[in-house]
Amino acid sequence: MRGFEWTPHRILLFSYLGVILVGSLLLYMPFCVRREVGYLDALFTATSATTVTGLVVLDTEKDLTIWGKLVVLSLIQLGGLGYMTFTTYFLIVLRKKLGLRERLIMAESLNYPSMHGLVRFVRRMMPIIFFVELIGALALFPSFLFHLKDPAEALFASLFHSVSAFNNAGFSTFSNNLTDFRGDIWVNVVVGFLVILGGLGFYVIYEFILYARGDLKRLSTHTKLVLISSILLTTSGSLLLFIDLWRSQKFSFVEKILASLFHSISARTAGFNTLDISELSEASQFVLINLMFVGASPGGTGGGIKTVTAVVVFLAVLSYIRGKPEVVVLGRRLIDAQVHRAMVILSLAFAYNTLMAVLLAEVEGIRLIPALFEVVSAFATVGLSLGNPQGLSLSGDFSALGKSLIILTMITGRVGVLGFMIALVGKERPSHVRLPEARLLL
Repeated sequence: MRGFEWTPHRILLFSYLGVILVGSLLLYMPFCVRREVGYLDALFTATSATTVTGLVVLDTEKDLTIWGKLVVLSLIQLGGLGYMTFTTYFLIVLRKKLGLRERLIMAESLNYPSMHGLVRFVRRMMPIIFFVELIGALALFPSFLFHLKDPAEALFASLFHSVSAFNNAGFSTFSNNLTDFRGDIWVNVVVGFLVILGGLGFYVIYEFILYARGDLKRLSTHTKLVLISSILLTTSGSLLLFIDLWRSQKFSFVEKILASLFHSISARTAGFNTLDISELSEASQFVLINLMFVGASPGGTGGGIKTVTAVVVFLAVLSYIRGKPEVVVLGRRLIDAQVHRAMVILSLAFAYNTLMAVLLAEVEGIRLIPALFEVVSAFATVGLSLGNPQGLSLSGDFSALGKSLIILTMITGRVGVLGFMIALVGKERPSHVRLPEARLLL
């Protein structure tokens, strides 16, 4: 370990790995499962829950006991908000003084823009998050009680789905996910709202609260950009999916509208489904791949390259084509470092997903589209899958090597592809030497 330095990116990565290891050991215990499972499947499930992905190789309803479901629920909550955020919050509650390292790690975990106001932000946001999850559970309870009949079982299912939805995990206590609620407007609205709220980012939610209270005169450019991009992505995705479902004779008109909107929201890292994704056309599957790749917004519970990254890259390309020297968004100029970072994230994400999809297709002997769908779903921590005949994710049919590749992809996606690479490389060492310019032909 000589020369190894515990940078914030490395601490964040190893905190996730630690939670995954503990979770996998618990899920491997006999009291958590109803049948004998291999350790790799327990590790896969723990990774999927901690990274709030939702890909399943075990049937949550049939294969896990109540203790196993509680472990999964705990991993989702820890993974969605971040283990380091939880521990730091309790230090704040106990009035412990936080050092610079703790603040840097917390800021990196939450994608908070600065050190200023960070402690106040965490102190206020954590109770709000738990309150939203509780309200979500109470809202889902009547529909689940009508479906399950047993009040205790319905209450647990409501809490489980509320936490899973807000943390964009996509885990469900039902074997067929939410397909039985395809036409239930209330469940679609509540789950969709929780998914959107968790995907907007804690910073955006915090700004909304300050703005509503009058403590903030106007919303930041970041918050406005997140709202605009989220609305555009959700609307365009819903429209494209509805065009495909319009020809189907299996669903009513209301179900088509609900399913189109729900899956456009869910594909941006939630992973719940009310339709069999494998029955959609390849065009619709490709739409979902693109929605998953973009993902949620920075600082939230979702994954993907993030909405703001996609918008910045788009605006940079548009500015270059128009011959403008600067990238402008909503009347504000972006600094070159932000544009450069967005380009790097997009490039790394595209290269990683392409490489993994090709590798997985060769290893498992499957077509490229299913392989790409599974990889992007894992990378963007979504959880949607074309599935296997047993009702599990496609990963359930993979070999040990295939499952290992998906596990690595889920971890990379949760930490962030750029953060993962920085954690491997180590601390940045800036150079003050400026070399002569090179003139290249592009």
